[in-house]
Amino acid sequence: MAWTILNFGKYQGKTLPQILFLDPDWFYWAYDEGVFRNKGQLFNEAEEIYQKASSIKIPNLDDIERVAEYVIHAPTGKFGKLELVPVSRPPHVGGSPTFRKNVIDLSVPRQVAHYDKTGCALLLGNVKYYLFGANVRMTKKKCEDFFNDNDNFRLKNA
Repeated sequence: MAWTILNFGKYQGKTLPQILFLDPDWFYWAYDEGVFRNKGQLFNEAEEIYQKASSIKIPNLDDIERVAEYVIHAPTGKFGKLELVPVSRPPHVGGSPTFRKNVIDLSVPRQVAHYDKTGCALLLGNVKYYLFGANVRMTKKKCEDFFNDNDNFRLKNA
């Protein structure tokens, strides 16, 4: 798919896949506020990205079935970190609450706390590491190729 380049706002000149790997909090804010409504093809792309960004398949790291464990930073009640843990590992017990999903969901920090730039940055760092490796530069092509490949997602209607 050829993604639409935004012609407005903070991320003018970027596509939605780029924005998701730059600032998912901004994307979810814009989506919730209806920024993409009445924008034709951009609205359709936002709908697709919204669904995909919350249903990223957990990569096969070492032939061990894993789940995404989301850790909440106890003192602030905001997102703390993402770990991909073996399904067989008992749930975390301790001062930091956790929950698990069978997908990586970029919307989790916003679900935990309505505004959490730090949590989104932490999650993004974890996700980039797990999906692409350490110190990978997220080019426009890399971002768009990732969102163009439906094999990267557990889509409900696929």
